Amino acid sequence: MKAHNPYAVKNSDFMQQIDVVCPRCEKKALVFGADLYAPAARHEEQVRFSCMACGYAIKYANTPKMIVYVNSRGMPKYSRVLYRNEPIDPFFGFTVWYRVDTKDGLLWAYNLEHLAVIETYIADPLRQRNGLPNQNNSLASRLPIWVGAAKNREYLLRLIARAKLKS
Repeated sequence: MKAHNPYAVKNSDFMQQIDVVCPRCEKKALVFGADLYAPAARHEEQVRFSCMACGYAIKYANTPKMIVYVNSRGMPKYSRVLYRNEPIDPFFGFTVWYRVDTKDGLLWAYNLEHLAVIETYIADPLRQRNGLPNQNNSLASRLPIWVGAAKNREYLLRLIARAKLKS
């Protein structure tokens, strides 16, 4: 697992393989196939959900489309909606596997690599950008303020260690 600077990566950089809770058996399952910024046609071809425990599988192309808007002629326009920066996978809306309920709120990650970057950020007492520009969409800027607080460091690291054992 490669260590990443939390100021240089985004949540969307970890979407190639997302660990989720299977909606049928509630065991660990997988959403995989494409990055967030791929064309919709590629999502429909490549994105899949698969549970090794119960065998449940879905193609993204087989999910229902929603009415996104109604045009000036009164015709509804349909599309699939992507959920971004939420504790669910962006394609199917299934709950992510790595969820840590804390006294201050919810901390979540798409996969172990994502969780490791968050853990590195929390454990680092001196957080430096190393010459990187300020980006409001970086992982570090998207984390709640209480995650970076020194008083929560040991507490959060213990909870993350427990979440890793769950895998």
